[in-house]
Amino acid sequence: MIFSVLLHLLCGYVRFSASGGFTERFINLCSLEGIPLWNLKPDEDGITACTGINGYLNIKKCAVRSGMRLKVQQRRGLPFFLDKYRRRSGLLIGFVLFIAIISLMSSMVWTVNISGNTVTTNEEILAVLAEAGLEPGVFSDGLNAAEIRFFALSRLENVTYIAINLMGSAVNVEVTERTPVPPLVSGGAPCDVVSTVDGQIAVLEVYEGTKMYEPGEAVRAGDVLAGGFVELADGSVRFRHAEAYAIITTQTKIQASPQKTAEVSVLTEQKTHTTLHIFGLDIPLFIDSEATPSSTRTSALCIGGVYLPVGCTKEIFNTYTVQERQVENEKLKLSTAEDYMYSKIKALSGTEILEEKVTVNGNITGEFLYQTSAGVAKEMLIE
Repeated sequence: MIFSVLLHLLCGYVRFSASGGFTERFINLCSLEGIPLWNLKPDEDGITACTGINGYLNIKKCAVRSGMRLKVQQRRGLPFFLDKYRRRSGLLIGFVLFIAIISLMSSMVWTVNISGNTVTTNEEILAVLAEAGLEPGVFSDGLNAAEIRFFALSRLENVTYIAINLMGSAVNVEVTERTPVPPLVSGGAPCDVVSTVDGQIAVLEVYEGTKMYEPGEAVRAGDVLAGGFVELADGSVRFRHAEAYAIITTQTKIQASPQKTAEVSVLTEQKTHTTLHIFGLDIPLFIDSEATPSSTRTSALCIGGVYLPVGCTKEIFNTYTVQERQVENEKLKLSTAEDYMYSKIKALSGTEILEEKVTVNGNITGEFLYQTSAGVAKEMLIE
């Protein structure tokens, strides 16, 4: 049924009414002449029916012989549509161009989606794929997934596998990265483990070498906690790369003073450079500049969750001037406290604070008793 309707629309048909004569004779004559009739319905003075274009051109002699009068009610189908707009060549040309552009765009890559990467950035992967010939704007028929995959694997150090899947006009690239191997501690050159701070040993565990101090003893910065040698039973000495874990209790003082003047960076000028991206073609809307942008934002046109190869990149260039300003009295204490906290975090990050004594008298002074990991390797000088 649907096929016949589409066929009639494609070939064109005429709906007409026939009245005033012998209806049965008219139908019989149409059948004898091979003129198809469908959707035949009785009317007050006769019938209404549909027939093809050729059938309607030959149906007039049947109407004359049966005494029927014909009247066209509708003309439908592609031939009548084209005839109606035959003088409007621009519409036809536009329709043909539209079909051609859609066909051309459907055979091109619109977007390249990256997934599975954590260490390697999307920008690095896209740059390598572009070198291999895979980027928005290229024809998908000319892509060789195997060659692109081998090229990308040879250029991306942290990637062990790449799968390239073409889904219509989108290319989905699935990346598998290698698991990082923890660095090995070199045991080649003889080394001592020395203290980095003055204080009292809280914990000292020696895994390789000779222990030089016991927990509870005081040491100074540079003292050897574990020697890079081992004395054997026969009195001989073997040099080793000492390995030890040391926790030392020590103390320090942190002070922050009010700064009545402060240097402030003030934004004086801002420029934005925009670059359009259309199917891999970059169109800069500015004159070339050698300056480094302060920030960059890239966006793409998204319709129904599908990103199209049309977007823009905005590079923002900020110009600052440094000005010296007086700090208001009500903000002076707050800025001093901020400086103190910043110095504390910087100096004591990664340590365990045992005691803290803070004194405020214009300045903010903090005295700390804390424990820290304070053993580092130092190469031995053997003569």
